Amino acid sequence: MKIPKPIVRILQILPEAPPAFAVVTALNLVRGQLWPEEDFAWLEGKTVRLEAVDIGCGLSYTFTAGKFMASQKAPDVTFRACLADYWVIARRQEDPDTLFFQRRLTIEGDTELGLTLKNLMDATDFELLFAHIPAPLRTRLSF
Repeated sequence: MKIPKPIVRILQILPEAPPAFAVVTALNLVRGQLWPEEDFAWLEGKTVRLEAVDIGCGLSYTFTAGKFMASQKAPDVTFRACLADYWVIARRQEDPDTLFFQRRLTIEGDTELGLTLKNLMDATDFELLFAHIPAPLRTRLSF
């Protein structure tokens, strides 16, 4: 799987804030549909960092006062993987455990928080989130 070069170039030159804002906005829009029973009390005030090692960028977010928000604080837990590996997790083509044991996904920091998030990723059907991505971009992301 290869990430389209125009998308990589855009992500590499953008500051972290726009992609982080897009991700947290999308998560807030679909939170009730993706996780109707989850209160996220375990994530309150914690900072999570997602890094795409193949393109050298990432984003950080937190959950505060009932909302996902972009964060610039030091992360409590950091996930590192290639962007394509995040994509296959989200598409449920591979589970996070498989990628973790193949060393394609690393988790550093708060182990308990990391495992809780990894399990949540594994149990989540992100198709509702993909419905908010414009169709032309969704087609380009089918790598």
